[in-house]
Amino acid sequence: MSPKTDLVIKFLHVISWIIFIALCYQTGALMFNYAFMQFRVFPPENQYLILDLTELFTQSELYFGLLFGLAIGVNGLKAYTFYLITLIFQYLNIHKPFSHEMSRLISKISYYIFAVGILGVVAQGVTDELAKQGFRVAKAYVHWDDYSAFLMMAAVVFVIAQIFKKGLELQDESELTV
Repeated sequence: MSPKTDLVIKFLHVISWIIFIALCYQTGALMFNYAFMQFRVFPPENQYLILDLTELFTQSELYFGLLFGLAIGVNGLKAYTFYLITLIFQYLNIHKPFSHEMSRLISKISYYIFAVGILGVVAQGVTDELAKQGFRVAKAYVHWDDYSAFLMMAAVVFVIAQIFKKGLELQDESELTV
């Protein structure tokens, strides 16, 4: 492997760790904000609110909990997906790229990306319905407004996973014939 390729792979590994940590932070901040609002630990004006739904909280605690749960779910799935991506860089072997572990990871990533997209569709539908009922929930969209990109990405990664499975079969067959 050329030094340039090795450098790019290391750079992408670092970037994926940074994104994973940022998504973990965001998910944790959402969980703490929910807990602080739910148990009224601090008044809302004294909090750093990553998702400010204080008006919805006063109108309906059920819808408040539902939207926070969806935001936490979407961000948590995104974080776990990026954790799996960091594992890809850990198990990557350029000289023998088609391994069972790599194939399993790529398949798993495609399923989690699809789950992010589906949960985003559900969250978008719930948010649209709440907006029609007069609730002010526009600030919540930012947590799942990219659901269509995740659905498309899931399809692409699924195809890549299938290619890896076929490559693994060919590699195993080649080793048996030599």
